[in-house]
Amino acid sequence: MAWKKIIVSGSQAELNQITVDNTVTANAFSGGGASITGVVHNAGEIASEISGSLGANATLIRSLTASGISGSFDALSGSIATRFDGLTTNYLELENIPSGIISSSAQIDSNLFNIDGLISGSSQVVSSLVNQEVDLGTAAITASFFKGDGSQLTNIDVAQSATVIDTFTNQTSVTVNHNFGSKNIIATVYNSDDEQIIPGTVTTTNDNVVTVTFDTATSGRVIVGKGGHVVSGSIPFDNLLNIPTLLSSSAQVDYNSIQNTPSLANVVSGSSIASSAQGRVTLTTNGVAQTAVDLGLQASASPTFADLTLTGDLTVQGTTTSIQTENLLVEDKFILINSGSSAADGGIVVNGAGAALGWDNSEGRWSLDSAGALANQTTISTDAFVAGVVDIDAGHVDISAYQKNGNIKVDSGTIYIYA
Repeated sequence: MAWKKIIVSGSQAELNQITVDNTVTANAFSGGGASITGVVHNAGEIASEISGSLGANATLIRSLTASGISGSFDALSGSIATRFDGLTTNYLELENIPSGIISSSAQIDSNLFNIDGLISGSSQVVSSLVNQEVDLGTAAITASFFKGDGSQLTNIDVAQSATVIDTFTNQTSVTVNHNFGSKNIIATVYNSDDEQIIPGTVTTTNDNVVTVTFDTATSGRVIVGKGGHVVSGSIPFDNLLNIPTLLSSSAQVDYNSIQNTPSLANVVSGSSIASSAQGRVTLTTNGVAQTAVDLGLQASASPTFADLTLTGDLTVQGTTTSIQTENLLVEDKFILINSGSSAADGGIVVNGAGAALGWDNSEGRWSLDSAGALANQTTISTDAFVAGVVDIDAGHVDISAYQKNGNIKVDSGTIYIYA
C-alpha cells in the first residue's frame, strides 16, 4: 500500500492506462497520437490553421472534421444601442442609480446655503435660551429641579418640615446646633412640666447655631424650626441630637433590674454565639453557655445542597459520585480520558443511540461505533475509521501513524489517498 494521487480539476493527471467508452472532450491533446484510433478524416479542412512542422502527425491533425471542433466564439449581436430599447421614466427600471437624495424636483447642493440650526417653514426658535425671555402662556413647566433663589416665584405651596429638638437639665444657657444654614429660625422653649416659657434671651449666634439663656437654672427642651417652614410633630432622623446607641419603639430595660422578675425570665441580654467545633455552634444566654447544636456540617456528616458554589479549589480524596446534569459545562481546554490507566480504548458514548466516537488502540486510529455502543463498555467495536488529513503544505509530517487506508495527504496542491 502507498499514497496514490487523486486526479481533480486543475491537477496534472499521471495515469498508467485509461479506457474510455464515451466521447473525450478537451481543449488540447499532446503527444505523438500514434495509437489514437477512430478519427474521422477530412483532409484539408483545417490544414490552413496548422503552422510549424508536425512531422508524421500532420496528416492526422489535418484529417479532423470541423464537426469535432466546438466552443467557438459567438459574435456580439446587435449594437450597444439596444441596451436602451424600451427605457421608460419608471424609477424601478433605472440601473446604476447614484446614492443620495432622489426626488422629482431639482436637487439643491448642500453648499448653496450656509444654514445652521433649525430649518422649517415657521418662525425659527433660538437654539439656546440663555439670557432670553420665554413666554409659555398658560402651559405647564415640568423639570427635575429648579435652580436659583426663587425670589420672583409666586403661588407656591411648600409642604416641608424641618425642626430640631434639644433637651437640657438644670442649665442657664443652652446652645443648639440646628445646621439650617440660616438665621431665619423660630425657637420655642418648654420647661420640664411641658409649659411653654419665655427665656431670658434667644440669640442667633450664626447661621447654624442658636443660643438660649435663662435667669435661673432651668430644665426642659428647645424646639428650633426653620423660618418659613411648616412645623410638625416629626423630624428627619438625621436632625436628631444626642441620639443614644440603642433605638426601639419600646422603653429600654436594664437587665440588672429585672433578672429576678419571673414574668421577664425569658429576656435575653448579653448573648453570644460561638463555634465549639466544626459543624457545631454554642449559644451563650445571659452569661450561661447552652448545649452545643449540631449543624450537620461535621467532617463525618453527608450534607446535601441544591446548588454549591466554591470560590477556591476542590480536593476529592474519596470516591466521587456521578450526578446527572442536563448540560455539562467545562472551562478546561482539554479533557483527560483514561486517566491513571495504561494505553487502551476510550471515547465518548451517546447513551440510547448506540453510537460512540473513540480511540481504537489496536489499530492506532480514531474510529466510529454505530452498532450498539453501551455506556459501560471498555472497548470500542470499530465500524468505520475516522480519516485524517496530513497537510504537508501546513507543516505536517508524513509519519507511519498516518499511513493507513483512507487517510488523505495534501502536498504542493496535489491530493493523495493512502490505499
